[in-house]
Amino acid sequence: MSTTFHLFRLQEIDSQIDKAQRRLDEIQKILDDNRELKRAKAYFKKCETEHDISQKILRKTEDEVKKQRIKIEQTEAMLYSGNIKNPKEVQDLQNKSQSLKRYLSKLEDDQLEAMVAHDEEKEILQNSQTDLDKLKAKLIQENSRLAGEKSGLNKEKEGLQKDRAVALPAVDVERLELYNKLRKQKRGVAVTVINDGGCSSCGSTLTLDIQQKARSATNATYCPSCQRILYGK
Repeated sequence: MSTTFHLFRLQEIDSQIDKAQRRLDEIQKILDDNRELKRAKAYFKKCETEHDISQKILRKTEDEVKKQRIKIEQTEAMLYSGNIKNPKEVQDLQNKSQSLKRYLSKLEDDQLEAMVAHDEEKEILQNSQTDLDKLKAKLIQENSRLAGEKSGLNKEKEGLQKDRAVALPAVDVERLELYNKLRKQKRGVAVTVINDGGCSSCGSTLTLDIQQKARSATNATYCPSCQRILYGK
């Protein structure tokens, strides 16, 4: 078998290794990317904070309404106790009771608004919790699938590395240095196949003379356009 064949076989193995490694890199990038989860957690935290604020506001309005009702009860208790005889004092208590009741009406409106706002924040918080839980479950399932694919690719890569170790001794040191140099320069592809009379990497049409040399010569034949080593099956 020609030297070019051994180089081509090495290229096939290295291309498969490169493909497996690219996918492994993609998987690792996905596994390391937790931006979506961070956003969901941040939104949940924001909803939780706003819910707590609305709850505090509601409790404050409830306390104010309760205190105001106590004031009204105390005022009316004094008014109807019979202990106040002075007409002016009675009138003052009546005015005070009416004023307290008007203010109570406002406080009750504030309480109602606070209740509505709190219910809305509670619903938003519950929805954000549901969305966060769903996302966590989805990520667990997706990461499990990716971990399985990663394991399979690592095993495939190990097998290819063994195949490479078997193929390597058939290539002499000088050719291997050239091959590795071209691999770096040509985006991983140093050896390319002749396909329909042309270079399968750059698409350039090859003369019959070049095609014949690539198929029969012991020495490497290069594509005139992309300078990759040509292999003719």
